[in-house]
Amino acid sequence: MGRKNLLIDLDEEQLTAVNVPPESPAEPREKASMPTLGSRGAVGAMSRSLEIISAERVAAKALSESIASGQNVVEIETGLIDSSIVPDRMLGADDDHAALVESIRAEGQLVPVLLRPHPTSGGRFQVAYGHRRVRALRALDRPVRAVVRQLSDDELVVAQGKENSDRKDLSYIERGRFAATLEDRKFGRETIMAALNVDKTELSRMISVVRAIPSTIVEGIGPAPKTGRRRWMELAERLEARGADQHSSDAMESDKFRAANSDDRFALLFAALAPRKARSPRPSMWTGDDGKKVARIERQSDRVTVSVDDKIAPRFGDYLIAKLPDLYRAFREERE
Repeated sequence: MGRKNLLIDLDEEQLTAVNVPPESPAEPREKASMPTLGSRGAVGAMSRSLEIISAERVAAKALSESIASGQNVVEIETGLIDSSIVPDRMLGADDDHAALVESIRAEGQLVPVLLRPHPTSGGRFQVAYGHRRVRALRALDRPVRAVVRQLSDDELVVAQGKENSDRKDLSYIERGRFAATLEDRKFGRETIMAALNVDKTELSRMISVVRAIPSTIVEGIGPAPKTGRRRWMELAERLEARGADQHSSDAMESDKFRAANSDDRFALLFAALAPRKARSPRPSMWTGDDGKKVARIERQSDRVTVSVDDKIAPRFGDYLIAKLPDLYRAFREERE
């Protein structure tokens, strides 16, 4: 199956032309005579009824054949159109919906969408690509100009993925979720690679990144259109650190996170999960039995520092250094 064959036989003129209703059959020639005057009216009425029925059948057949072959652009009410079997766009991704609605309101629908007859619901259709145009036309209560083709599930997702790939419309994480969803629905890797126009290595990376990040976090961040593969991979690594669940939860519950756009939400969560240096305890003072603060003690992960204040206890530092051999020997004997 090749993607180039999805719209075979459809040239540019056919894709953008207004659908022309099929011609009615030629009017039958007038009969030379009728048996009687009384029967002429009845026979004529029946003849006209048969002509109308015949014309409707021809028109219905022509439209059915047109839809099946995908040779024409047809108009279909939005109420008859369902979404694709695999969603590719995340919530919050249609920030330009209002602009698209206004554009179609002013200029009309310039580019047809691609539909297929619904495989299980007669008289209904599924979107292969053009979801945003369908949504905009639904808001305007206008019919959708569409090319309708008989497509298998594989052909539908390839057409859907190819449109987004050609337009660079989906963000990295949306493409990854689309790939993972197709895999969950048992589509083959070859079909997914064709749909996203990626090689096997890149597809594996996409899916592994999506699998590594909880869906609640991906949905909380949103499509993040300016955030690429490397940053999502780094986020997945940071989520493996100890305490990452709590840090991410705290960040996503903040008012600042909720008010930010999708890319800024990613940046806020990414910063919240940055590696943290172990905080050393605050220095403490050692006080002698005479009440004098003689030494300052600082503890770090790999050392303890004792600083003697010579002003408070003159020559105590020298005394302590001289006693170190005895102290260390006593320490070792106790340890043993």
